[in-house]
Amino acid sequence: MKKYSKLKTALAVAIMSFSMINTVIAADAPIELKGDVIEYNAQTDMAIATGGVTIIRDGGVLTGGQATYNFKTQEASITGGVTANKDDMNLKAESLISNANKEVVAKGSVVLVKADNTLTGEEIHYNQATSDISMPLGGNATGPQADIRGDVLSGNLMTNQYTATGNVYLNSKTNDVQSTSDTATYSGNGQDFNFVATGNVNIKSPSRNIVTNSDNATYNSTENGKLVLTGNAVATQNGNIVRGNTLTVYLGDNVNIK
Repeated sequence: MKKYSKLKTALAVAIMSFSMINTVIAADAPIELKGDVIEYNAQTDMAIATGGVTIIRDGGVLTGGQATYNFKTQEASITGGVTANKDDMNLKAESLISNANKEVVAKGSVVLVKADNTLTGEEIHYNQATSDISMPLGGNATGPQADIRGDVLSGNLMTNQYTATGNVYLNSKTNDVQSTSDTATYSGNGQDFNFVATGNVNIKSPSRNIVTNSDNATYNSTENGKLVLTGNAVATQNGNIVRGNTLTVYLGDNVNIK
C-alpha cells in the first residue's frame, strides 16, 4: 500500500511538470496516461503501463494492452489491440508508435479510416499534420470515387492523390474504368479523376465493352474520358481491333478510337 502511494504521488508530480514541458515542445494540453499497472522512472521520464491502457493527448485517444510513454519526447509505443481516434480519423492495428510531430507508424492488420477514405495494409505510416501516408508493404486505398492497390502505396488523404508500384490495380467507381499496371499515379477531385500508368498496362471498361493494352497510358475524365495509349497499343471493342504506337480513346458516352 505504501509503494502504491509513492507511485501515485510520483505520477501526480510528473504529470504537473510535464504539462509545462508540453507547452515548450508542442503547446499541447497535458498528457493523461491510464492503465491497470503503471511504472514510472523519474530519471528517464519514461512510463510503462499495462492492462487497459489509455493515452489522451492533443484531443486524440490511444488504447491498447501495453504502452511505453516518454513524457520528455512525447513518443508513445503501444501494443495489443491498438485503437487510435482523433477528429475524423480512426485506426486499428496490432502495434503503433507515435511522436510529438504527429507522425504515426502502425503495424499488423492495419485499418485506417479518415473521412471517406479507408486504408488497409500490414504497415501504414501516417502524418496527421500533412495527411501524407505511405504503405511500404503494400495495401489498398478505398474512397468514394476509386480503389487503388499495389505492392507499395503512398499518397495524401486530403488531396486524394496516390502512387502505387508493383501489381497495381485501379478501379474508378464513377467512370467504370479499371486498370492494371506496374506503376500508376492517381488523383481525384469530385467526380473527375486522372491517372498515369506505366508497364504492362491493361485497361477495360465493361459498360463500354472495351479493352486496351499498352506500355503506357494516361487518362483524364474531364476531356470526355480521354485515354491516350502509347507503346504497343491495342484497343478492342465489340470484336474490332485497332493497333498502333499511339492510340487515343475517348471513353465518353460515344466511344471512338483514332
